[in-house]
Amino acid sequence: MGDTQAGQTADVSSFRWIPRQGDGESFSLHFTGGIRAACVRGDQWVLEPVLVQGRPASSGSFSRTDLGRLAQRLGLTPIAFQHSGWNKGSYYSNWVPIVPGQSNHMFGAADLWRNIASQMGRVRRGHLLKALVSPTHDDVVAILDNQDPDERLAQFIALSLRGLDISVEEIAAFYHDQLVDLMAAGQLKGERVSGTLDQLLYAHVHSFFLHAGAARDYLATFIALRLGEDPIKVDSFTLLCKKLRSRHIGSDSLLDILVAKGLISESKQKGQWGSAGWIKELGDLRNTFIHRRPYGSRSSEHSGWAARLSPAGHLFRYRRPLLSDNGDDVFDLIVKQYRLMIELFHNLAKASGHNSDLPVITDEDIIEFQVGDSTQ
Repeated sequence: MGDTQAGQTADVSSFRWIPRQGDGESFSLHFTGGIRAACVRGDQWVLEPVLVQGRPASSGSFSRTDLGRLAQRLGLTPIAFQHSGWNKGSYYSNWVPIVPGQSNHMFGAADLWRNIASQMGRVRRGHLLKALVSPTHDDVVAILDNQDPDERLAQFIALSLRGLDISVEEIAAFYHDQLVDLMAAGQLKGERVSGTLDQLLYAHVHSFFLHAGAARDYLATFIALRLGEDPIKVDSFTLLCKKLRSRHIGSDSLLDILVAKGLISESKQKGQWGSAGWIKELGDLRNTFIHRRPYGSRSSEHSGWAARLSPAGHLFRYRRPLLSDNGDDVFDLIVKQYRLMIELFHNLAKASGHNSDLPVITDEDIIEFQVGDSTQ
């Protein structure tokens, strides 16, 4: 049967309709270890998974304050809020990282840098779009894509930070699913378990360090441009450090933050600068997993287990080692770097001197144009 005829001439009884889930939504708070809390209503939350009568379940009635105290007692780190659901069968997810030191988590670092790029673009293209007469799709796209270097780099930073968000979101989902499966199977005595889905974990760990290095290097290029350097020639954190001289210190707000936080420092050989602090540690980890060996190449990284958190045996967390059985949990390590990254880039966006507010679309911003046939 030809493709164009398959849906028209076949007997309807031979089809199996693809199910589309009814509309719904959820609001969750994710922690390390594969544990999350789901909002039931207002400030009432349930924790999951909890072992109840030998089976994984959602349980409890906690306030946000209660959750914070419980997480601290159990040694868990809050990562992000997630608003997700289904609309007309289509899944959506909004991942909002918890920025250390901030009380309002409505906008993450990726959001702020996306807003900066959007506000720059709005100023640049406004008069160009208004001057168009009967514009085609290509006319509009040409103006949208003809970005200035700082606008383009701000967008690159935003996309890389969003890549970080997605990587962490996917690892959190993997940890949660593994923990639920171990509870359901009763494998709670430290049994090492692996499966084909482990490949997803390896890929998302790799992705995290890839995006972290990209965000760091795009930031360096953004700063180099502000210092009057050629962004094509200074396209990495290492090259920015090589270009730095004492006269640059104090001349740019973003560079000053990096120096003040000890992320760029002068070496013992006076006049030479290099990465330092946790951003150097991040670079070393990135080089390990991007250039030397991928995560999952060590036998100890091939499986994980459920570790007991409560004496009563109701709460467990998932663990997946890094390097060795006694090594760090890989997600704990990633979350540590993730929180440092989003805090830094959040502060840098606010100190950049650029408008990081969410753009508000008005009637003047709407360009009416036609794509294809007028009946479409």
